[in-house]
Amino acid sequence: MPRPSRSTSPESGRPTIEDVARRARVSVGTVSNVLNGHAHVRTERATRVHAAIQALHYVPNGVAQSLRRQRSHVVGLCAPLTSSAYFAALLDAFEDIASSQGYEVMQVLSRQDPALEERRVRALIARKVDGLIVIPSSAPQATFDVIARSRVPAVVVDRLSDDERFDYVTLDDFGAMTAATRALLDLGHRRLLYVLRYPTLVTTRRRIAAFRAAIKRVPGGHAEVCVRAADDETFANQLGAILDDADAPTAAIASNSAITLALLKVLRVRGVTIPHDLSLVAFDAPEWSDVLSPPLSVVRPPTGEIARAAWALLLRRMREPDVPTERVELSATLDLRASVAPPAATGP
Repeated sequence: MPRPSRSTSPESGRPTIEDVARRARVSVGTVSNVLNGHAHVRTERATRVHAAIQALHYVPNGVAQSLRRQRSHVVGLCAPLTSSAYFAALLDAFEDIASSQGYEVMQVLSRQDPALEERRVRALIARKVDGLIVIPSSAPQATFDVIARSRVPAVVVDRLSDDERFDYVTLDDFGAMTAATRALLDLGHRRLLYVLRYPTLVTTRRRIAAFRAAIKRVPGGHAEVCVRAADDETFANQLGAILDDADAPTAAIASNSAITLALLKVLRVRGVTIPHDLSLVAFDAPEWSDVLSPPLSVVRPPTGEIARAAWALLLRRMREPDVPTERVELSATLDLRASVAPPAATGP
């Protein structure tokens, strides 16, 4: 494995390996051994080196050089979690595409933690991946800066950003939420609930805006947004207060499959029946949506199309690093099933 460069051009302003060594109070050779994964570096010294690398935002120059000289045929993939059926299906799709084209995928999870996301993307870069696919956290700027400095080709998936340094493949969340909300309104529902987990995500903010805009257009419409608490007991209390209100919602939209499961558990305990008491639509299309009784209505993301578009952009970026960036937005499909019906008071 090549040794990291010991210096950078004065105009670059980037930290050098000597800067890392001074901050960590170790020799340049020790920093090199840590970067190259040599096991004989003592844990305490390695910890200091990693802390210095993170504090200085140091990226070895050898990464970009090695990408130009040779290919590892490994692509790094950083995702927030796998509990969402959509993310799990997306990761599977990337695995299938990569395997068919002679690549391996190295997956890491950020668990929606921006600091963890940055550390794990740094680790992928240090392993000389040919490119990166990132489904970012709610605050990915530090991670984006690390990727840009490393010059590793990257594509951002699912969550749009104002950062123009990257290619993006995203879902038309505004259009998808508009379609789901209007479908419920057309059935006669006027009090609607949207249940979500991470309100600061760009994806979520776009959905909330579409949800409220669609309902605002209908006389007597009322939009309620519930941010799901982290623990199940608190969430059950949250939802209970909403359902016990005199103007309780007659329809709900869940932001993903994990939220849907948590919601279904609370409804079952409370004896709420679907769709008689509450119509339900869920973003994601988990396999179990077909076997529920009644079958679950879903906003189905074009998972395969998203993966193929992102992979194509990444390959282009690896071949032609200086081509203009591109943004691709794909549409979801609304699949209405028996989990939705007109509200009981106005039903046939």
